[in-house]
Amino acid sequence: MPVVAPSQSSPARPPRRLGRRLAAAALAGAAAVTTLSAAPASAHGTAVACTARSESRVFSPWSDSSNYFLMPNGGFEGGTVDWKLAGGASVVTGNEPWKVRNGADNRSLRIPYGATAESRTICVSKGEDVIRLFVNNPRVRGSILHVEVIVRNPDNGAVAQTAFDVNGDAAPLGWAPTMRLGIAQQWSTIGTQELTFVFSTRGTPATWQIDDVYVDPFRST
Repeated sequence: MPVVAPSQSSPARPPRRLGRRLAAAALAGAAAVTTLSAAPASAHGTAVACTARSESRVFSPWSDSSNYFLMPNGGFEGGTVDWKLAGGASVVTGNEPWKVRNGADNRSLRIPYGATAESRTICVSKGEDVIRLFVNNPRVRGSILHVEVIVRNPDNGAVAQTAFDVNGDAAPLGWAPTMRLGIAQQWSTIGTQELTFVFSTRGTPATWQIDDVYVDPFRST
């Protein structure tokens, strides 16, 4: 995960040892806070059922051998399908340079200051409790990409929220994968919960981009 993103035509793969060090720096200064609530969570669309996942080791160049599955339209190649956008958020031309999902991918999500992007809600099972994605940092001092991960127990409606702040003056310039981000737990009696992501910006006005939003099933590690 280089500090300066390589060109789209010939993305570089970081050495394993270097990748491990830079992965630790990717969210330097990030904060995670978990809260519990019985109030309804934000939830875009009817939850996608827990079904068989198409998994791959997309983060292996960064010393992460876990399998991951993509969120619905998590690479934004389908435009705004399965995403609720507000405040000027939009799908734009330009992909994370490694194109881990498919070499033909050419889109990502642009989140200007004041915009929000909410994912389609999906069902996840116990052990599917880590997320990872690619972030394009504008490197504006004081700018923050706010990542809110909301889970809901479908039995009783109990909600837990975990928030991560990616700091513009701490994370590397340009495209880079985040570290593995854990999510909260509100499991039903059959061991499932509903998962939604909400992305926004805070602090100094700046425009961020995200791409390839993945979930890691524990059973695959």
